[in-house]
Amino acid sequence: MNLTPADILALTNEAALLIQRGRVAYANAAARALLGEDCPGKTVRSLLGAEIVETQASSFVANIPLSGHACIVRVSRSEAGQIVFLSQSETMPALVNDPFLCELRGGLMNISMAADSLRKQADRMQDAGLLADLQILTRSYYRLLRLTGNASLVLTAAQGGLPVSWSTFDLSALCRSILELVEHFYPDFQCRAELEESALLTADYALLKQLILNLLANCIVHAGPAACTVLRTTVTAGNVILSVSDNGRGIPPELLHTVFDRYRHSFGLGEMNQGPGLGLTVSRLITMAHQGTLLLESRPGQGTTVRASFSRDRSVPAAVHAPDADADTLVQDILVGLSGCLPAACYTESYMD
Repeated sequence: MNLTPADILALTNEAALLIQRGRVAYANAAARALLGEDCPGKTVRSLLGAEIVETQASSFVANIPLSGHACIVRVSRSEAGQIVFLSQSETMPALVNDPFLCELRGGLMNISMAADSLRKQADRMQDAGLLADLQILTRSYYRLLRLTGNASLVLTAAQGGLPVSWSTFDLSALCRSILELVEHFYPDFQCRAELEESALLTADYALLKQLILNLLANCIVHAGPAACTVLRTTVTAGNVILSVSDNGRGIPPELLHTVFDRYRHSFGLGEMNQGPGLGLTVSRLITMAHQGTLLLESRPGQGTTVRASFSRDRSVPAAVHAPDADADTLVQDILVGLSGCLPAACYTESYMD
């Protein structure tokens, strides 16, 4: 018996679509329950958005707002057309709660105070060995600070959504400022900027800064510092798009559907130094807080691209104010956001002051 793609999709409990010539040729029962009984025949653009239609990769995964829910969309091509799987994503992490984070912050404060005291003693004694150990200790403190901040953001999102403080700023200018400092801290990091002269966006300045740093850190940690990274902004008629690409080892296709919730999945001992995998989870939550789309495409051995797309036409529900673009704050944000990959030598008193 020869089964058609529609026959196969009908057998799965996961929402699935068969796309031909830009329209839904077939939707199984789960997909019709999610998208409506009348979704067959509709265009992919009207159902899933322009980003899904315009992506040319043979297979990719994206997170989009759909029917009031955050949904993971997995797309692959076949001879019969595009196969699209839809699943609602979860945001609530196990074990992480407010008392846990409060206890962690208290411990971090004590570590910071003790390290400052030891650093003064080491300076007085001119103890180079102790000062080198303190650099490692301080970098570890910043790594835990980043972990705590990311976990707190995930918890806040799960408890009712991220609060957004709206401001209008130039996303390209923010990217330039970040890259200038990253190159100062980490000259070996190969990153090429392909930025629009101006990319005005109304969004949360602090959250977008965190998004950029998370995506850069993800490239450095997973693709390796020798990989070439490209930070790009693109302005279209309706969107401002931030993208980070690398030419690293890429992600195996069978793992693509886990990338936005990697912290929920087991990983081997060889991945222990890559962190808990909250970076893309947080990036997804920040994008969703702006009702944007986060799309990841990856090819093993060729690299990975992550694109965050934000509408230029979206109405802003709250007052818009000037962003806090303090240079000293940006330095601290970079020391925290890239703590998993910056050299220990960056964590000296001269940099942190």
